Amino acid sequence: METLHLFAHLRQDVAYGFRQLRQNPGFALAAILSLALGIGANTAIFTLVNQILLRMLPVENPRELVQLRVDGGRYGGNSGDGIHTFAYPTYEALRDRNTVFTGLTGERVESAGMQVGNRSEVVNLAQVAGNFFQVFGIRAALGRLIGTDDDRLLGAHPVAVLQYDFWRTRFNSDPGIVGETIRINGTPFTVLGVSAAGFEGTDPGFPNKVFVPITMRPTISQGDSRLDDQRQSWFYLFGRLKPGITLDQAQASMRVLYRQRQQEELNHDLFSRFPVLRERFLRQTFMLEPAERGDSSLRQQFERPLVLLQWLVGAVLLIGATNVAGLQLARGAARQRELAIRGAIGAGRGRLVSQLVAESVVLALLGGIAGLALGFALTRALLKALPYDPSNFTLSVMPDLNVLLFTLGISAVTVLVFGLLPAWQNSRVSPASTMREQGGSVTGSSASLRMRKLFVGVQVALSVLLLLGAGLFIRTLTNLRQIDLGLRPEGVVIFAASLATPYEPPLKIALYRSLMERLSSIAGVKAAGANVQQLFTGGRSDGSITLANVAENREPNSFFNWVTPGYFEALGIPVKAGRDFAWRDWGAGKRLALINEQIGRDYFDPLPAVGAMIGRGARVPMDTEIIGVFGDAHYHQVRGSTPRQVFFNADSRMATVSSMNVLVRVSGDPYQMMPAIRAEVARLDQNLVVGRMRTLEEQIDSRVVNERLLSYLSGAFAVLATLLAVVGLYGVLAFTVSRRTKEIGIRIALGAKEFGVVRLVTSDMLTVVVIGIAIGLAAGYYSGKYVETMLFGVKASDPMVFLGAAGVLLAAAVSAAFLPAWRASRLDPLRALRHE
Repeated sequence: METLHLFAHLRQDVAYGFRQLRQNPGFALAAILSLALGIGANTAIFTLVNQILLRMLPVENPRELVQLRVDGGRYGGNSGDGIHTFAYPTYEALRDRNTVFTGLTGERVESAGMQVGNRSEVVNLAQVAGNFFQVFGIRAALGRLIGTDDDRLLGAHPVAVLQYDFWRTRFNSDPGIVGETIRINGTPFTVLGVSAAGFEGTDPGFPNKVFVPITMRPTISQGDSRLDDQRQSWFYLFGRLKPGITLDQAQASMRVLYRQRQQEELNHDLFSRFPVLRERFLRQTFMLEPAERGDSSLRQQFERPLVLLQWLVGAVLLIGATNVAGLQLARGAARQRELAIRGAIGAGRGRLVSQLVAESVVLALLGGIAGLALGFALTRALLKALPYDPSNFTLSVMPDLNVLLFTLGISAVTVLVFGLLPAWQNSRVSPASTMREQGGSVTGSSASLRMRKLFVGVQVALSVLLLLGAGLFIRTLTNLRQIDLGLRPEGVVIFAASLATPYEPPLKIALYRSLMERLSSIAGVKAAGANVQQLFTGGRSDGSITLANVAENREPNSFFNWVTPGYFEALGIPVKAGRDFAWRDWGAGKRLALINEQIGRDYFDPLPAVGAMIGRGARVPMDTEIIGVFGDAHYHQVRGSTPRQVFFNADSRMATVSSMNVLVRVSGDPYQMMPAIRAEVARLDQNLVVGRMRTLEEQIDSRVVNERLLSYLSGAFAVLATLLAVVGLYGVLAFTVSRRTKEIGIRIALGAKEFGVVRLVTSDMLTVVVIGIAIGLAAGYYSGKYVETMLFGVKASDPMVFLGAAGVLLAAAVSAAFLPAWRASRLDPLRALRHE
């Protein structure tokens, strides 16, 4: 019976709460909008946090997965992130000798040209060890998956597995695809099957479309034989822990095994020639990392910004909730007679609190629903702002169960913030004293006013924090955009030109020359060139170089790229000494290079670099002539100094590449030139597949996406928070004037001047604002260490940003206070004395 009684009371309270909101639409709209903005912003950011930071791989027992990592002391060449990459012989040694894994596997993901019938396209291709699907616990949705028998002999297993969503969209879920042939970089592969739904690979958000055995790498890469080269690190390794083995136990065991492997590698003559390199190599730190969430490039890029943004939107929600709490207190003061009457006829304080909280629950429910819809729209806008090709990017805007529970949770928390405290305060009514007041005068208690001032102080402090963040990130973005990159990105179209079928090196040399010449002949095109290593992707190719007159204990090193004639002209990079590559060099068999000014300063100054010989690798024959020195230009990232760079003539790399990154400088709108460029490529050769076409400015912007998101979003949140704080301050002052109308009227009647009335009304609140600003500045100063590494060209304690944030908040507070204070100073004393 008691349960039924409580349920009846709850239903009655909720129904009454809806009626109250209908009778006060202005209050309801303001409260719901405040909550919806805060909840919507939180939901949008958490949707990304959930998918990028929290979601586990859809595999069997994901918590058993680990990823192998080595920090410091690398030698030889690195292709990949240089941390999680290993040489293939090292993988084989660790796989066969370890005692802590049920399986150790690896993968390498690269772009490749895929041809099915007459249709060609560029896909993400995962080259995997034969036990890859077994270690991850992935089953086949159709046919079978790659197994260990498909990974025994080099170049002898041309089989492929399709990713589920790719099979569904590209092949219309055709079960007959099993046993059919597709061509990858021109090599025919037989489709074995389709992987289980949901599994995209180890990098969530960027699905691998096709999986092939790693032993097919030399075939796919057209002569790349790095499988047996222990000096080339490029393979990403994952293991599954045996039952009962902890991460620490496995790491201790694997460190011993890895040190044994290091001792074997020390037999290489490189270490006898470079003792310093030997010492550095032995200082490597081997680690195992939990891999239940995969090796997510999105997580590596966005983890800190997303965590920071989640805190920022949490502050926005708290400001919105305290704003609604202030509205609830003001409303409670206006409803004192009603509450007093209810108390007089028998309603206890608990019953009054229950009724008021029920009204807050209704507000939170409506605000949560509106916030969920707003969050959906904001998430869609955020994903569109990310610099990724939507055809190869799979983050979803649809909220899942985790997002729905999160929205429900923060809606419940807001009830506690803006519902329970005001309800407890507003229920403190004395029926007798309230009924004795003149005509139900709306006064409210001094305790209620103190609480509203406290809420305003909290809003101001949080708003200052948000303004500080916005100022720092806006300064950072501005500084990054003012960096001299050493090139002219405006008006440059970039794209990948990949061969969907194999060509012999002489034919590729002729084809890419024809491509550059045909593109240069298009009306409106100023220059065209190409390179192997795409600019501003974060990826790079680097390693040792051999030079004359270098100390024995020194190992010169550089970043590498391979470029065609026209490359420097297309980018607007000047050649400062010597000459540029020319088409007369193309295919002539000469090994030529240009170096940047930085490498000239480090290794040649004061000797002339032009005409000197260089070798790619440590202590190798110096068989490449330096024909020119080009101006320093950024290569793989916007931040930081310009690295040493050696650019070789690209025709020397034709045996091992099936794709080139083309750069076309145009006059006029680059987007209008894109169709003509695509058409010219198609006319030249149907086997050339165009992929990832965009402007170079877009590509560079992708390297500052974190700073751009933080700048724009923190700025928007700061504006929103400041507006909410201003509204809260205005509401408190208007309420104060209403409470003190008679007092103000008496003061005016006794001769008080307008300025004195304004000071009377605003002094207390401006004190609250100043205290809130001080607290916000102090919190910003002590929390600045967290954002320091995300800034560029500005300190977290930058005085101009601090002064600007304080000034904006103070100016906003004065503006909010002016209207109520001015109205109070203009009161008619006679009307004020009759005020009830």
